[in-house]
Amino acid sequence: MQMLSARIHQYQRPLVVERVPKPSNVHGEAVLVRVGAAGLCHSDLHLINGEWKDAIPLALPKIPGHENAGWVEEIGNTVPEGLFSKGELVAIFGGWGCGICTFCKRGDEQLCVAPQWPGLSQRDGGYSEYILVPSYRFLVKVPKKGRLTPEELAPLTDAGLTPYRAVKKVTHMLGPGTNIAIVGMGGLGAYGIQYARLLAPHSTVIAVDRKDKKLSLAENFGADRTVNSATTRNIRDEVLELTDGRGIDVVVDTVGAENTIADSVRMLAKGGALVVVGLFGSQIKIPLLPAIVNEYQVIASLWGNYNELKEVIELASQRKIKHAYQSFSLKEINQAIDQLRQGQIIGRAVIVP
Repeated sequence: MQMLSARIHQYQRPLVVERVPKPSNVHGEAVLVRVGAAGLCHSDLHLINGEWKDAIPLALPKIPGHENAGWVEEIGNTVPEGLFSKGELVAIFGGWGCGICTFCKRGDEQLCVAPQWPGLSQRDGGYSEYILVPSYRFLVKVPKKGRLTPEELAPLTDAGLTPYRAVKKVTHMLGPGTNIAIVGMGGLGAYGIQYARLLAPHSTVIAVDRKDKKLSLAENFGADRTVNSATTRNIRDEVLELTDGRGIDVVVDTVGAENTIADSVRMLAKGGALVVVGLFGSQIKIPLLPAIVNEYQVIASLWGNYNELKEVIELASQRKIKHAYQSFSLKEINQAIDQLRQGQIIGRAVIVP
């Protein structure tokens, strides 16, 4: 049996859409999932471009895709009976950990010391008709009440999960009269705006991006104010005007480029926190004296854990969060990649096999 997949054969080259052997001999804790949708992330672009080949050495060819949702197809013989059934819709938690290290045992498998993330390790990802999940422990049951589709679910496993964890880390700083800014209105930022609105209901929520079209989406998703970083003459002056001279108490940077980090620091209020989740740049660089004098906090946040993903899916099931995505067939994946590179995707690009 074969399946259609999109694979990296060479870095900096288009993915090759081809038929490959379908995973067989599904045994033990493993579960074979028929992919309903897979989100296209900027991390995939870094991978495809070869930018991470030293940090994440892969044996090519490789199927990328770490944001996945679909239907249970086959179940291993040691999966507890009745836990999952064929045809059941599931989201796939991507932080596949060893299960025994300190981070896994505390519930943060995405921080595992020996991770095997789908599409970002020796494990194949979801740009395919099927994906083999090594353990049922990485599957999240989807409440039927929300009638969520795979296209809505797949981006939640990273684009929806990562900013959720980031905002949760700083909710204690976001009481009445405070301000939170989300930088970058891509896949993560579109969800980040909504979490800021939900988890910090008494704060002013500000969206920052270079494109008015994306800022319009942010307003539709709950932003109180917007800042176009491409047209403003002085981002700190504009932010101070918007916040009555206070500045931003929490900035969540979903881009992580050197220029967005610099802008984020300029926006901070005294005692403010910068939470970085984006991976565009290569270093976090901030001026030393202002950071110390103003007691800025810099927090790094990676992905999210299994329970946080369950919380995100519950919010989506209650229709507390909106989705923005553009669907592409598996055969159109290189077109989707080109559009993402050019900044033409509003929300998330989703691959539907």
